[in-house]
Amino acid sequence: MQLTEKRLAANRANAQKSRGPVTPTGKRNSSRNSTRHGILAKTVVLGGECPKEFARLLNSLIADFTPCDATEHLLVERMAVYQWKLHRIWAVESASIEHEIRNQADATQTENSSTRAMLALRSIAETSRHSDLLIRYEHRFSRHYHDALEALVRLQQNRNSAALPLPAPHDPTETNETKDL
Repeated sequence: MQLTEKRLAANRANAQKSRGPVTPTGKRNSSRNSTRHGILAKTVVLGGECPKEFARLLNSLIADFTPCDATEHLLVERMAVYQWKLHRIWAVESASIEHEIRNQADATQTENSSTRAMLALRSIAETSRHSDLLIRYEHRFSRHYHDALEALVRLQQNRNSAALPLPAPHDPTETNETKDL
């Protein structure tokens, strides 16, 4: 079930009022966030990449989707991992093109930047399967991200619809006259 605009606005307004956990249990759970993120970052973030950036990405997704149980939290973590890997693929692709542009600098110095990029891409495609591999990884990570997102949204919609009170059953014998009494 979709949230109404009014409900969404109320949720956002309430979120702005939050000042963090206030109970001892909430504070204890919150204090372990960096540990949980740290463990995940150690397995996902490569040397030279910034673990704090990964933690920011994960925290941003947690704030956006507010997982309420372990399953939802795992789905959000998967989304963060796949988004991180997508960013890595994009960075590798950029680095590859820039590297090839530098390799061809003498031969292409009179060309504009678009032409230099095109020539670099052509050279990469002709000499290796690098571009195909990056495209395959990009599609895979994107698909996994969207699969996790769909599963999370489905879980949250099911939870939200289960929490809604059911309407009172309609009594077919009741008439408008007896309702008014």
